[in-house]
Amino acid sequence: MFEYYQKTNLENWLENLYIEHNILSISDLTIYNVADKLNVNVIFMENAKEVAIWDDKAAAIFLNPEKLEEEVRAIFFHELCHPLRHYGDQVNSVRTFMTLQERQANQFMLYASMPFYMIKKLDMSTYNYQWASFLSYKFNVPINIAQKRAEQILQRIQQASIDQVIREQRSTYKPSNDPSEWSTETNMIMNKLYRQIGCKQT
Repeated sequence: MFEYYQKTNLENWLENLYIEHNILSISDLTIYNVADKLNVNVIFMENAKEVAIWDDKAAAIFLNPEKLEEEVRAIFFHELCHPLRHYGDQVNSVRTFMTLQERQANQFMLYASMPFYMIKKLDMSTYNYQWASFLSYKFNVPINIAQKRAEQILQRIQQASIDQVIREQRSTYKPSNDPSEWSTETNMIMNKLYRQIGCKQT
């Protein structure tokens, strides 16, 4: 089912990081475990502004415990991107650069909260590609986040499948330069072309 899925460079990087730190299964994806393995401090504070603060020596992520657990998890994996992938701080960043970082963090969140190497171990065959609810339940993330990940995976599988069919067709297609082997449609097109350029077909 997943043989056509193509991982991005970011996915490969994150997968290697997780495996290097022994984050191997869904049960390893708790906030405290991931934070501890990756040397990030997590601070729960009521009404806290959910944000990551980091420098070259340390990193901390502030989370609001009053929110639903699945929402807190999504925020954590979003904020985790900043100390792991970004340099400097957002406070002194220009707005366009901050926007770029936030987009990157949103993409990172999908990979970090639902790593593909964990997804492909699950039995998804009985869900007929209706994966969002299943992923939301298994990885404890909001349904809209799971829906984005499911759509992302399916789109890549479909695109890779189409690309494979095109490659196979191209490998078996042999264009001919012999007019006697041309189809009627090809002959009509070529005759029209010859008339336009004032040449005779040989």
